[in-house]
Amino acid sequence: MFTLIENIINSIDSILSNKLRATLSMLGIIIGVSSVIILTAIGDGSKQTILDKVEEMGTNMLTLTSGGFGSINSKSQQTFSLNEKTLKSLENISGLKAVLPIISGNGQVIFEKNNSQSQLQGVTKNYFKDRNVEIIAGNDISQENIDNYDKVAVIGQDVLTNLFNGENPIGKKIKYSNNIFEVIGVIGENSQLSNTIFIPISTASIRILGQKNYSQIIIYVEDSTKTTQKQEEITQNLIDLYSITNTQSLPFRIINQSQMLSSLSSITETLTMLLSGIAGISLLVGGIGVMNIMLVSVSERTKEIGIKKALGALKIDILLQFLTESSLLSILGGFIGILFSYFVVYILSIYDINAIISIKTLIISFCFSLGIGIFFGILPAYKASKLRPIEALRFE
Repeated sequence: MFTLIENIINSIDSILSNKLRATLSMLGIIIGVSSVIILTAIGDGSKQTILDKVEEMGTNMLTLTSGGFGSINSKSQQTFSLNEKTLKSLENISGLKAVLPIISGNGQVIFEKNNSQSQLQGVTKNYFKDRNVEIIAGNDISQENIDNYDKVAVIGQDVLTNLFNGENPIGKKIKYSNNIFEVIGVIGENSQLSNTIFIPISTASIRILGQKNYSQIIIYVEDSTKTTQKQEEITQNLIDLYSITNTQSLPFRIINQSQMLSSLSSITETLTMLLSGIAGISLLVGGIGVMNIMLVSVSERTKEIGIKKALGALKIDILLQFLTESSLLSILGGFIGILFSYFVVYILSIYDINAIISIKTLIISFCFSLGIGIFFGILPAYKASKLRPIEALRFE
């Protein structure tokens, strides 16, 4: 215990007496540790952002769109469309919480001198309730609005900001595709729907876009654990409904949010590991830097080593002294690297870049830096311990 404390004190004295050399030794470790932590934090932050957006839509959500992967050959496949026939068939399937048809388009929305390039969605009654989207001001689209083909709109947060600068928009008129709409409501924060204006589906179909078929149908499953099962059931239902013979080239596709969540998690984890591995190379380079500086230190302190050996110091004492010094350099470098990582992550947060530093990442990075210090300190320490006292004392 006493020897360890003595080695630590001697190592600190050596570091303080050669500040420039110590700084150069630690620089590679600092860069390596901070690179691993920062890149891992960015990877974890990106993963969390993606997962939050997917979960915001709901892991029990399926999205049905027309058009599949591959060519459409048979006549029966060419007759497929997202229409009332499709909608009613889906509504008869048990275990579905909500079936929401949507007619959508894109265009410029104008209010006085302000404009916003936004998405238009024609929706049904209870669309927001079924999607768990809050109306924070005004009213929802009613069945009466749909029956009367009313030109009324509920707007998202980005549209509110772009057109009204956050002021109360209720009752004001906006223009979309030469049509005037009265704003009757505003939805709360929702990253997927913030740049959207919502109008009655009948108005979108007949008065605005002139299309009877739906752009997509959003389906919510009652039991999220059965989402994939219901996806298969819906697929078979549509195959039977439209007498589709070529099941290898379906004229529709169903996007499963749960499967998407799993795929995205796997991709982001792989990307994070790749980035961390690349950063880990810089940590290895830093370890080589520590070794080179320690070898220089051994050469400079040859006479000191000779005196210690002449006074009775054993090989193990010299070995432990230099190993302690290289380990201490790596510990200090790792600690500074961690502090620098937190500083960089703070700067990134100012620019709305999500980066998450986990305790696991900190522990692994710190332990790895210590391991690097010990591993790359072995050669210089071994070289120092092998010096013979007489030769060391003659060294100039």
